[in-house]
Amino acid sequence: MKGLNKLLLVVVVVVAGAMLAQAATDVNITGQVRLRDQLDKKSFDTSATYKSFSEMRTRVGIEATVNDNAHAFVQLQDSRLFGGQSIFGQPTSGTLNDAHNVDIHQAYIQLDNIFGEGWGGKAGRFEFSPGNQRVFSACDWSNVGRSLEGGMLWYDNPDFKVTGFGVKVLELNSSSYNRDFDIFGLYGNIKALENCRLDLFGFYEYDADTNGYAAGINKLDRINLGVYHYRTYQQFDFELNGVYQLGNMPCGMLPDTLELDISAFMVTFEAGYSFVGSGNARVAAGIDYSSGDDGSDTTKFKAYQNSYYGGHKFRGYMDYFVSSNTLGLMDLMLRGRIDPTPGWTIKGDFHYFSTAQDYTSPIDGSATKDVGIEVDLTASTTRVAGVNLMAGASIFLPKEASAGMKDPDPGIWAWGIATVNFGK
Repeated sequence: MKGLNKLLLVVVVVVAGAMLAQAATDVNITGQVRLRDQLDKKSFDTSATYKSFSEMRTRVGIEATVNDNAHAFVQLQDSRLFGGQSIFGQPTSGTLNDAHNVDIHQAYIQLDNIFGEGWGGKAGRFEFSPGNQRVFSACDWSNVGRSLEGGMLWYDNPDFKVTGFGVKVLELNSSSYNRDFDIFGLYGNIKALENCRLDLFGFYEYDADTNGYAAGINKLDRINLGVYHYRTYQQFDFELNGVYQLGNMPCGMLPDTLELDISAFMVTFEAGYSFVGSGNARVAAGIDYSSGDDGSDTTKFKAYQNSYYGGHKFRGYMDYFVSSNTLGLMDLMLRGRIDPTPGWTIKGDFHYFSTAQDYTSPIDGSATKDVGIEVDLTASTTRVAGVNLMAGASIFLPKEASAGMKDPDPGIWAWGIATVNFGK
């Protein structure tokens, strides 16, 4: 059945493309092939060995524009590990098996003009990356990436843009009661400001499932209120993110009937300075802080939840801190970049990580917030015609308490990427 479904999908795409072409519709094909090699020893265990592996991400998109207003976009994607297995556990390289792995990454209808000038909308499956992606991100570093399913409606003029959106995180289609997980929100961008950007947003997460909880308690009932601000002044630039979370969530499963009040926040700030000259050099310093919960107040939950962001972009390339931490996290960072010659860029990031709340060291039982230090170095070039090349190396120096062992090894990781994009 799965093979038949994929065949039908291909037939529909081909037929639809042919029909649109006959209807004098503008059709554009885009795509990407991205190869990535990794050398990984992120474990701090002295007995662990290096592992190496290769990944490939393939995307093909078809966009049709009808009457300069309606857009239909379909993007197919295959994500695979070289030498990986099919869904049946069979090898997929050098055999007669395939990975049964092609899926729809994006498929949506977009209207640029609905009610009048400035009114637009989109519905289907799509990427969503407003602001600097600190709250919602498509996570392009991932070999799969994140898409949301739902719709949005916006009003856009030269002074501001307001977008209302609703997405379905989980559809259980229960016939007895609502068990779905939905997100509804507003995102506003004020554009009529000189040398700066100001975004204000709020969204409501509602997981209506009550299965296993006391009567009247839902799995999640959370409001997020936030701001994103970016401005420049001469050679300086400043970037600020802030989100406050409030609402309710269950303390645990039955017979526990306690409901926790959510009171958590996240704030990030970065200040940079760009040097005059052909090297496009920039240095910056910043902080990324998410509140934690020490468990002292049994009626509240104070740990900020990073549910939809792209951690790789912000908290070190080694991805130790992609998911949320009940203890919270503080990241003090330094960044630098320079273009030593045309077509080449070199970047370096330094991170000092600690938890927002104390935790007990498994080594000596002391209270500590220490986590470790990460250094990331990357180089990229466009000097080879038609392909973007990137490579990097990182090291993480953990504290004994955070590694959970005496004299831990540093975490080490290196990678290289070759990307070819085609189409407009």
